[in-house]
Formats: sequence, structure tokens, C-alpha cells
Amino acid sequence: MSLQEIDFLLIGGGLASAQAAETLRQEGVAGSVQILSAEPKLPYHRPFLSKRYLLGSVSETRILVHPEDFYREHRIEVALNTRAVGIDTTRQCVRTSSRSVIHYGKLLIATGSIPRALAVPGASLGGVYTLRTQADSEAIRQAAAGARRVVIVGGGFLGMEVALSMRELGIAVVVIEAQDRILRHLESAVLSDFIRRQVESAHGISIMTTESVVAFHGRKTVGEVETANGTRVPCDLAIVCIGVEPATAFLRDTDIQLENGYVVVDDRLQTNTQNVYAAGDVAYFYDPVFARRRHIEHWDNAIKQGQLAARNMAGRRRRYDEVSCFFCEIGDVGFNVVGDPSHADESISQGSLQDRSFSLYYLNNDIPRAVFTLGRPAGEIRAAESLIRYRTNLRKDKRHLENPTFALQSLPMQNVLILQGGGALGAFECGVVKALEEQRIFPDIVAGISIGAFNGAIIASHPEHATEALEAFWSDIQVASPMAPTEPMRHAISAAQIVGFGVEKFFRPRWIPPMDAPWEAFVQPPWNWTSFYDTSPMRHLLAQYVDFPALKTSPVRLLVGAVNVLTAEFETFDSYVDDFTADHIIASGSLPPGFSWTFIDGKPYWDGGIVSNSPLDLVIDRCGPDGKRVFIVDLFASQRDLPTNITEVLARRDEIIYAERVRSDLHVREMAEAYRDLIGHLMQEIGPDQRDRIRRLPRYIQLMGNGVPTQITRFVRRPPSDEVPSRDYDFSDVAIRSNQTQGYALAKSTLASPGLAGGRCQAVQAEHARMLSSLSTIVRPFLLSGESS
Repeated sequence: MSLQEIDFLLIGGGLASAQAAETLRQEGVAGSVQILSAEPKLPYHRPFLSKRYLLGSVSETRILVHPEDFYREHRIEVALNTRAVGIDTTRQCVRTSSRSVIHYGKLLIATGSIPRALAVPGASLGGVYTLRTQADSEAIRQAAAGARRVVIVGGGFLGMEVALSMRELGIAVVVIEAQDRILRHLESAVLSDFIRRQVESAHGISIMTTESVVAFHGRKTVGEVETANGTRVPCDLAIVCIGVEPATAFLRDTDIQLENGYVVVDDRLQTNTQNVYAAGDVAYFYDPVFARRRHIEHWDNAIKQGQLAARNMAGRRRRYDEVSCFFCEIGDVGFNVVGDPSHADESISQGSLQDRSFSLYYLNNDIPRAVFTLGRPAGEIRAAESLIRYRTNLRKDKRHLENPTFALQSLPMQNVLILQGGGALGAFECGVVKALEEQRIFPDIVAGISIGAFNGAIIASHPEHATEALEAFWSDIQVASPMAPTEPMRHAISAAQIVGFGVEKFFRPRWIPPMDAPWEAFVQPPWNWTSFYDTSPMRHLLAQYVDFPALKTSPVRLLVGAVNVLTAEFETFDSYVDDFTADHIIASGSLPPGFSWTFIDGKPYWDGGIVSNSPLDLVIDRCGPDGKRVFIVDLFASQRDLPTNITEVLARRDEIIYAERVRSDLHVREMAEAYRDLIGHLMQEIGPDQRDRIRRLPRYIQLMGNGVPTQITRFVRRPPSDEVPSRDYDFSDVAIRSNQTQGYALAKSTLASPGLAGGRCQAVQAEHARMLSSLSTIVRPFLLSGESS
């Protein structure tokens, strides 16, 4: 029995594994990557199996996720006809059907589903099929060549697609559905009845509902299908489409937690076992959008979870917070469903089904949970996705949904507060928060760097009531100002006092260790120090103002940034993902050489402002670019007169380094727009039917739809011309109160006059660099045509 060493082993030869392998290489993973596939074919797109591939109108190579050369060029090994038969998670080994053993570093389980069997007499007769694999589709196509009548058992999405394909081949079709209507998962009798009428009248398909199949009859091959009421339907072919089950039998004797056969994972798609992840059909994951566990068997979900699992296997610590989306085409009725309609208590329709321009919004307690769309623009669907993702309460606005001309983009989305680093200038942010709360503007997301992370943690721990806690925090760390005959002299004495003696509750100098310090602190030579100040007082202070365990369930999501000292990589910590402690906040403010690095999970971190003092990037990366009202506090001047001495030079250098920027990679924008233009030209070269199908692709909606624009308001601190260089470490009571007062006054005037007094509103459409690679998933369907997912 051979033993093989693989760094990243991906079990399953479907879309989730293929996307995971690609993403691992995109993330820069250098180790070995292998896909174990039980099938004899490279990973392919399954939605084609019930449509164009079943009809024989698309070739085998054109349904592949990636061509064969892709795997070779990216050093991805694909082991075909190889099934995992057992896993030893203690030794991190997988046994395969080829009698080999693979030792893995990280493991992904993405084995997908198998068709649910119909356990009735005659189910093993020839001519009774299920559809899951490429081989199944080929066998059905071959059998259909000599058939005149077919029975489809099951009136769900797959059953109806197969029924339409069989009808297109000229075969008489009867659909038998056990429920009282087809497409039960749409949770709407109106929609089910509309599609049924279209299928029956336009395509001549017979549909029997509230009928259960109890037997198949025939000698060697099926000739009749019997229902519970005794009806016998003659046929030459029967195709069973009654759902799927997770393909996880090989996991039953392992310590990997299963529930009803599904692999239980956390919000990062990791199992209860170290270094083991799951994605796609098999994953039973916690969905934070719907606040419950779910499993989803859709093409779009396989892509997203395969990518996310790979990023987390590479150490990225990303949380699953996607809104599920799928599209389906039944005859000439093509539609999208975004979200989960199963728990709705109200539905609101918009437009006309007959005119093929229609939306159905599913709400629960006035919050949108799903939307069905037929013939609606991609931008509107993207806007609806944002409403679902951010649980936007529509109690005051839902009456407008019935109006076909109502713009979803006009509905409020998330409030975001951006707080940068700046030491003592963080008191200015305290004043801004006070003005915002007085205007009943409360953040849903706070992103902070350095002192902004401290303020952000307090805000997240005191939702809608942060001002009092912030003011108390800043009162605790202020230092009494010395008596001095002039203001410049007072600044100089305060600065010298803080540099020499620190701030009692915030940081203390290493040259004055406390009396209870260990003996080594008194004898360690200064050249062995890694910083000038000790930050341990910060931990005690933060504990007074931040309930760290409660951050994970706070309505305010906290994002902070720090840089890994060993790798120089900027990392984001997310209160909805990470178990925050005081160290996460202190790490974001550990600016050398003043403060030493702070360890988190054994890794040393410095102040994130060293790499980027622009927390807006954190929000776009973690929470998406659309539908946000962003308030940015700028502590450092972008423009200033030329310095006249070395002190001013050093101060100006810091301003330039730490000044806030709305970063926009112009090259990425230009490339993205070029791709959009290319796709626009391609769309004009194809027929209208194919064009409509492509516009329903989830990737088209997500990448080509114009989402709700983000509004940005900036509160730009305007320093006086004679501001001293010690401004960011002047923690004197006079300076703290002055900064708070200035922040409050500026925010009040800015909110009263948008676009004036240091604040300006602008609409921005942020672009992701990953958009460039994702756009290829749009271009490819131009060659393949849109298929249901």
C-alpha cells in the first residue's frame, strides 16, 4: 500500500473542488494540491446535464470547469476514478479505492450529492434512470433515442428541466409530482400555477400532482408507472428526480460530525476536526444571513464555498456571509431566486407575470428573505440581494414594492464608520461619534486602525450609546496639563512629561518599571528592548470599556487591521469571525518603536497603519462595496504648506503616511470596464433568447449589475497653522477636550450642510481586483449559453 504526501487534498471531482484548487493557487499556495474524483472525467458543470448536454447540442469539452491544460499549468493533480473510502483524522490520512493512502496537510470534503432513490417495486428495471453524472446524461440521451413516451417522477427544478428537454426531443412527457403543486420550493402557488400553465399549454406536457409513484411495471424494462390511486401511465422510459442526498457514506465511521449525512461546519466551513473543511452540497453550515444552519445544492453556492474554503485553508479566516442565488429555465420561462423563501410570512408582488417582468418579494417580520425575479434587470436583483444580506427592515417602505417603477436603490442600507489611527487625535473621533448619535446615525460596521480600533471596540460594545463610554475612556487616559505662562510652553512641557513618564492607564516607559515588575525588567539593557513603552496598562483599561465575548453578537460589526511582523502581511480581524480579546485591539495600535509587537495566536503584530491607515479597504474586502453610507474621519491633513524645519518634516512625513485615502486602483477599474465593454459587444452578437439566459447567470448579476452606490461623507480635521508636532501624543486634558470639541463641531456642521465644511458626499462604485478573474465565468457562458443552476 503506497503512501503519498499531499499538502492540500480535495475529495470530490465537482465544481467546489475545482474552484478550491484554483483559489489555492490564486492565494499563492506553493504546496501540492490534489483532487480525488470518483468520476472518469475532469470536473464539469452539472447544470448542462439536464439541458444542452442531454440534448447533445454541446460537446463534452465545452462543459468542463477548466480545460485539461489548466490543471497541468497550475500544478494541480487530478486523480480520476479514485474514490475516498476512509479517513483517519488523527493521522491525517485518507484511504482510497485504489488501495493507496494519502497523508494530507489540509483536507476539503466536497463529494457532492447522489440522487435520492425511489424504493418501490420495479425500481431496478431497465429504463428507470436518475440523473447526476455525465454518464447518466449520456445514458438517458441514448435511451431517449428510441422512446416515444417518458414519465418524469418529481416536479422540482431538475424534473421540470428534464421534462422540457425530453419534450424538445419529440417525446411525449408525463410529470408525476407527489405534492399538490410543482416547484414547491418556490413557496408560491401563484408562481407554480403560472409555470404549470406555461408548460402544459406551450409544450404539451401532462402534469399529475398529488400522485405518489408506488411501482414500476415491466418484464426487463419499464413499461408502466403506477400511482397510489391505481393509475397506470404507459412509458418507454422513466426518470426519477425526487431530490438528492449527501455523498458522505465514507465518513460514517470517522469523528467528523455529521447531521442527517451532511458535514457540520462552522461559519468558516471548518469541521469539528482540525485541518478538515467541507464545501458545496455536503456542507451543513451556519448561515449568518438567515441565522440558522442550512445546506444548499446549487451551482453558485459550490463556487462561493469552494473559494471560501480554499482561502481559509490558506489561513485567511474568512466568514461565510453570502446570499444564495440560483437561476432556472423551464421552457421559455427563465427566472432567478435569491435568498431563502422557506420562512417567509408575507409576499409582495411587483409587475406582471404575463408581461414577463415580475418580482415576488418574500418577507419575514418586514425583513426581505428572498426574491423571485422574471425578466428584471441585473442591477435590481443585486439591490435586492443587498436588502436580504443586510436584513433591511422595510416596514416603512414595503408598500412601494408593488410599484414596478420603484427603485430599490433608494432604500437605506448599512451605516459604516471609518476610524483611522492618530494617537491622541482619536479624541477628535469621540466628538464625531457624539454628533452622529445626536442625529440618530448609528453604525452597523466600524472599521478602525490603531487608536481607531480602540474607539471602534468601545462603539461596538455600546451600540447606539457609545458617546458616554468614549468620553469616559478619554477622560481616563488624559494627563493633567502643567501650569505654564504661554500655550507653546504648555505644549512643550506636556510633551516632555508624556515622553518621559508615559500615560498611567495607557502606556508606561520601560526605563521606569513598576515596583512589582519581575527582576529582569530592572536589569535588562536598553539595547535589548523591542520598544520604549510597555502597553500592559491598555489591557486593564480596555477590559473596563469593552465586553469582548459580546462583540460576536453585537449589532455593530467591528473590523480592525494589523500587520504580521514576520510576513509583512496586512491582516484583518473581524468581530463576527474572530474571538476578540484586548490583544486584537492593542495589536492594531502597536506602533514601533514606541510600542512592541502584540501576539495573537502565537503571531506577532504591529500597528496596521504601517501598511494601510485606510480602514475603508477592510470594509470593502469583508462586507462588499455596495449599498453603504460611509462616514470617514480624516485625522491627518492631505494638504499643508512646505515644512520649514526637521521637526515639521518628520510631522509632515507622518501625515502623508497616515492620511486617509479612498483607494482606487485605476488599472483595475480600467480593466474591469474593458471587460464590461467586451461583454457588452459580445451580447450584441448573439440572439435575444441566448442574451436573456446569460443575463440571468448569477455571476452576470453579481459582476455586471450596477449595485446600490455607496455614499461617502468625510469629516476632515483641519489643523491650525501653528499645530505642534506633538499633536498625536499630546494626551493632556486640554488637548483631549480641544480635539473632542473640534470633532463634534465639525461633524455637526458637515451633517447640516453635506458637501461643505470639510465633509463631502460622493457616490463611489468600488471594484474588487478579483472581479477580473471572476469575469471569465461570464465570458465562458457566451460560448456555452446559460444553463440552470
